[in-house]
Amino acid sequence: MTTDTEKKPAEKPKSKPVSAEFETFQDQEIKRMLVTGEEVVLRAELHNAIYWKSAAVLILGLLFFVMVAVPLGVLLLVVSVIMFLTAMITKHYLLLAITNKRVLARYGLLQMDVVDIRFSKIESIDLERMLPGHLLGYATVVVMGTGQRFIRIPFIANAEAFRRYHNEITLSGEGIHEDEIEDLPAGSSGAPDKRNKAPRRGK
Repeated sequence: MTTDTEKKPAEKPKSKPVSAEFETFQDQEIKRMLVTGEEVVLRAELHNAIYWKSAAVLILGLLFFVMVAVPLGVLLLVVSVIMFLTAMITKHYLLLAITNKRVLARYGLLQMDVVDIRFSKIESIDLERMLPGHLLGYATVVVMGTGQRFIRIPFIANAEAFRRYHNEITLSGEGIHEDEIEDLPAGSSGAPDKRNKAPRRGK
């Protein structure tokens, strides 16, 4: 018989069903990568802040065009258009999803890499945030694999949910719920201290 004070395990986020008529390019690619018995739990959402650099250069180009030098302003406007097109292509091909078995990722532009990593091969998932990320609400997801391999996927809007689900999977496999970590005393890792003190030598 459960009581109200007992903690209930967090439910894993459910992927929303998408009709075939409104499937995005990322949805089609994910379906192509799935194997039998595998289902998508969470797909990373790319933040529109991916365009902020091109927008900043555009504003700077307009200022130079009107107030400083027309040729330099035109050059900056052309650069902003190129940056916008690059960001748009990147957003179209960038992919990050987590299934009930592994993490799927595709990144790169000139050299496009497609990576799938099983949970057992993932050491950690870290989040990197610069000042624009804090202000606009996005982060770079860094998936650290065993060895020296890692992947970085920038401009993820739901990065916190992505990392949390991975932690739920990992900690549930160890018999620990993520919320229970906060209850451990400071400096405790949840495991008994096995360090043996060295015996003192007699004089």
